[in-house]
Amino acid sequence: MLNKKERIHLRSLAQTLPDLIYIGKEGVTDGVVDQIKDNLFAHELIKIKVQNSCDDDINDLADNLSRLSASEVVTTIGSKIVLYKYSEKEKIKHIL
Repeated sequence: MLNKKERIHLRSLAQTLPDLIYIGKEGVTDGVVDQIKDNLFAHELIKIKVQNSCDDDINDLADNLSRLSASEVVTTIGSKIVLYKYSEKEKIKHIL
């Protein structure tokens, strides 16, 4: 569980991140979840863009993605979701 200080730090780091995952009208698929898991393993902190064609509520979508990828929601801003998960990858500089 992230505390307030960690969450603020991660939000500031996420501002300069590019969108790595795009979720469209099909919503959350197995492929999207696999991409999220792979990117979290490689980067620890990722930004997801939810397209206008997706009908799901952004907060419900963030909670669902967090649960499916075993990560934590840092924030949701507009149509963007930021997720964090500590990576077990060797030789990586960890964010927290």
